[in-house]
Amino acid sequence: MFERWGAAVVRHPVRVIAAWLVLVMGLGGLGYLVLGPDGVAAVAGQNEADFLPERYESVQAARFAERAFPSDGPEGASAVLVLSRADGAALGADDQASGRDAVAGLGGAGVREVSEPTLSPNGKVMLAQVTFADDVGQPEVSSAVSRLRAETSERLSGTPLRSGYTGEAAVAKDSELLDLLVSVGMIVMILVLLVVIFRSPWVALLNLLIIALVGQGAVAVIAIVAKATGTTLDGSVTGLLPVVLFGVGTDYVVFLLYRYRERLRLGEDRRTAMVAALGRVGSAIGVSALAVAVSFGALLLSGFGSFRILGPALAFAVLVMVLAGLTLIPAVFSLLGHRAFWPSKAWRNEPRAGLAARTGDLVARRPAAVALAAIAILAALGAAALAHRPSYDIATMPAGTESARTMQRLESGFPAGTLSPTSVYLSGPGLTEQTVGAYAERLAALPIVGEVGGVRTTGEAAQIDLLLAAAPFSEKALDAMVHELRPAAHAAAPAGSTVHVGGETSVFADVRAVVEVDLRVILPAAGLLIGLVLLLMLRGVLAPAYLLGAVVGGFVATLGAAVLVFQGAVGRPGLTFTLPLIVYMFVASIGTDYNILIIARIREELRDGASRREAVRMALRQAGPPVAAAGVILAASFGALTVSATLAEVGFAVAVGVLLSTFVLSWLLVPALTALLGRAAFWPARVGRTAAPPAADPTGAPVSATMVP
Repeated sequence: MFERWGAAVVRHPVRVIAAWLVLVMGLGGLGYLVLGPDGVAAVAGQNEADFLPERYESVQAARFAERAFPSDGPEGASAVLVLSRADGAALGADDQASGRDAVAGLGGAGVREVSEPTLSPNGKVMLAQVTFADDVGQPEVSSAVSRLRAETSERLSGTPLRSGYTGEAAVAKDSELLDLLVSVGMIVMILVLLVVIFRSPWVALLNLLIIALVGQGAVAVIAIVAKATGTTLDGSVTGLLPVVLFGVGTDYVVFLLYRYRERLRLGEDRRTAMVAALGRVGSAIGVSALAVAVSFGALLLSGFGSFRILGPALAFAVLVMVLAGLTLIPAVFSLLGHRAFWPSKAWRNEPRAGLAARTGDLVARRPAAVALAAIAILAALGAAALAHRPSYDIATMPAGTESARTMQRLESGFPAGTLSPTSVYLSGPGLTEQTVGAYAERLAALPIVGEVGGVRTTGEAAQIDLLLAAAPFSEKALDAMVHELRPAAHAAAPAGSTVHVGGETSVFADVRAVVEVDLRVILPAAGLLIGLVLLLMLRGVLAPAYLLGAVVGGFVATLGAAVLVFQGAVGRPGLTFTLPLIVYMFVASIGTDYNILIIARIREELRDGASRREAVRMALRQAGPPVAAAGVILAASFGALTVSATLAEVGFAVAVGVLLSTFVLSWLLVPALTALLGRAAFWPARVGRTAAPPAADPTGAPVSATMVP
């Protein structure tokens, strides 16, 4: 099938390229009409309450707040101006006056409102709330933050006061450089690695150009669908999409070009070589992409809306990239032929025995010892996963930035939950300021509550803002929300009234409950789906079983490595709550991806009459280098995320997981187990010697079987 597919592509390569160009440009134009100049930013957001089912109390509280206390207009981004003395002393009367004078008149383009400064209980800090006219991510907000910082600093010049801005808008501004480094760093690493691997700048540049082109179309489709359905794309989607597009897309290019170069080396012309390459590796690439897509698709089972969006978005991106890998990439490189690898001439010669070949010799000689060594590595790292603790602190700030330093100064004077108050809403007849005030005092007496931030009433509704004594996303705060604050808020409510507890701490208490269920549902479901794909491809029982067991072991080892680094070496209280699911999706799917490439080559060698150990030796010699190249490139792509404030853990964990999948699973464990089992691994399918099927040449005529070794 893939030979016929390849023949159709190489017969009309210009038409294939033109069709892709028209499609992508059309999607780009449609995206501009639907989304405007903001593009994906028009559907980006980070309101976790929007991703929870309606039955949860935090969502009900948010809906009640929209009805009872509607805002005058779009909320816009916010930041907090923090004023304190440079020597850390309490603010005197003159200091407070200087601070108020500095805040008075602040505003200008892009700023909707600046509140009056509030003095902390210990008198050391003053803060003022800044509300912007636009949402986070808009250039107007970024420029307004820069202008306010400079203007405030200038106004306080000559006084003992220092100023700083923190909060979502300030953090976004401080993250801009890191976000740029992530994008540029990822592209540069892919470019350098491709040049090193193929010794050709053209392969590297064409790869990036093609993936950028196709990726633009894929992102446009996802954003248009999000806009049409009223869906918000959160940071996990917008942050991971480029990495998946470039990383996975490059994988498919590497797999195909290695086989294409191998066929050219045998003396075949450029079109026949591409048809043969697609015939041999196309099915493995297609099945690998299907395994990746269905594992991401398992996120549709999540009760958390963010995951239900992330899964299909990434699955769609993978399917688009594999379609390009089976059409656009073959069309471009079949036109170029050996010129694509210019100026290198080394590819014309059979590669010398390298690390992959030596590894193949080792695995073939000592398969049992290699399998035990690989299992020992996975077990040693996996043991650390027992210490895994989830963290729901999404307010991670880039270390060393103004927003991070300012937050530390703010917390020296105000409760930890100042920027994320818990809002308790009361509704019912007969609410008065006295009854609401008495209710607020009872809540203030709870150990988890630092102080009451404010109270307001409107007829039959009231809102009490509580500033928690613990960090709002800490395990202590989430536990207190579920076991202390919510029960007390309902028990102490005035007779006949209804209570809803909202705010970000309440939201993440509900998110935690959803994610705990998701882990028990999605992980086995994704494993089952991947297992079915493996069964359909290999048509055996044992091979899919140990391939699936291998990727599960790789996931546990990856999680353990992340625990060792971030909870151990770095000292964080836990790992991002989304990490286990995201890492499982990537490690399980990418691990399966590479395992399929290796085991498909082993089966191919067995069908060509090789013994089980010789098949493993030849498979690692021939398929080991492209798998290693793809793994290193993908790991480098995710490694670029380690400089991100919010995706550092995901970037590190997936990079480690990809390397484990490449060199421990695909190079050691899977071939070692297959060497031990031989053809029995594919039972009940028969893997005997078969004659090579005639390939189709670019005109559709059969090619002699002697040309297809």
